Amino acid sequence: MKKLSILLVIALMAAWLTPAALAGPAEDFEDAYQLRLAAAACLAAYSDRRGMLAREYLRQDGWEIVPFLRSSQEADARFLLARDLTATGKSRYVLAAVGTETFKDVKVDLRTDKVYFAGRTPEEFAANAKLEDVPDTKPKVHRGFHEYVQTAFTARTSGEVQDGDRLLSEIMADPAAEMLLVGHSLGGAAATVGGARLLAMGVKPDKVTVITFGAPAVGNVAFVDEFSPRLDLTRVVISGDPVTGVLQKLVGGYRQFGRELVWRQSALYEKGPHDMAEYLDLTMKNYYDKRAAAVKAGAFALPAASPQQAGPRVYIVPPTDSLPDDLRIEYRYMEQALADQYRRLLPGYVFGGGGAEPGKQAAAAGSKWYVVAELGGMKMKNERNQFFVTLQQTVYDQEGKAVYMNSYSSVTANMTPLEALAHDAAGAVADLANWLSKR
Repeated sequence: MKKLSILLVIALMAAWLTPAALAGPAEDFEDAYQLRLAAAACLAAYSDRRGMLAREYLRQDGWEIVPFLRSSQEADARFLLARDLTATGKSRYVLAAVGTETFKDVKVDLRTDKVYFAGRTPEEFAANAKLEDVPDTKPKVHRGFHEYVQTAFTARTSGEVQDGDRLLSEIMADPAAEMLLVGHSLGGAAATVGGARLLAMGVKPDKVTVITFGAPAVGNVAFVDEFSPRLDLTRVVISGDPVTGVLQKLVGGYRQFGRELVWRQSALYEKGPHDMAEYLDLTMKNYYDKRAAAVKAGAFALPAASPQQAGPRVYIVPPTDSLPDDLRIEYRYMEQALADQYRRLLPGYVFGGGGAEPGKQAAAAGSKWYVVAELGGMKMKNERNQFFVTLQQTVYDQEGKAVYMNSYSSVTANMTPLEALAHDAAGAVADLANWLSKR
């Protein structure tokens, strides 16, 4: 799956990637792009407020989101299916499984004995999992994870029961379809088992990609030997995340596989190395770093102005930095997140280089107004790593008279500072776009 994003328009990305001589930076950038999409989809699969916001951002970027639920005695399988409505020539799907949220999910995690993993239909997988005395030379997987995936093959949506096998058959029947399976924690384990099951059912390996965040191992050595050569699996791990090694240490007989990316936790977030918000934060930063490298190498170019000059043009002044010292290291990422929202939401914009007399620069660029944004915040009292992150935007006319202002703020209790600023920017720039639409 290529050229997928939560904050940029997919069509723009496709237009700016350049050829083969610069394939290294371009490929690194696209890889980072896909990782960030996967993390956003993982967060969107959760039922809390953060999940709701992530789903809304995906919808705004042209994704159709369909949540699925199927309950059985063994598990409550919950996932969302996202379909890219903007793609041309290919059908792109993202299937995101929910991580551990409920007590029933915990019970799934704790069923750690292994079952035989083989079959080409749900019925065959279920029958083989009941076999006893199967030697460890055969592929085996975690019983709870198998039951979760087995439950997911019949999923309830919109008050009706849909056959999960039929859903997958429709995707499999499309020769151009690409499926990205993602998940965090338990969801990552389900995505891995689900990806292996698709291959066992006859789906071509080049149609399936799996990306997991903080996921435990799912199978024994025989399972790894069978599927590691065929399953395109990337495991993102924050150093110190205890979940990724828990089955190897406490149960034994489990082994991880696939490409492993090990990242270091930010010092500005207190939820611990397993929290999905931290994984999303690091994928966003990785994306911006890889994009900057691609731009420097000439493999990618960000527009200085909107491609289509529809609606009022606004001259964007580089944002000012009023961040507390603890957050100043985040500024370069926050600045890019804000700029992406301008590109995404404003009907017409021009990015300026700063300097004196922005009114004259705006006039020279054909803009009636210029926008000055201030990134700020403050540390919360009696909290070690909680911040009040603010974004204030002021619109001036060419004479320097303030004609409009808005201010948005978020607290980093359940999100990182970068995510808080991105959330502020989504609201503030949408508000600005609405104001401009009436001018």
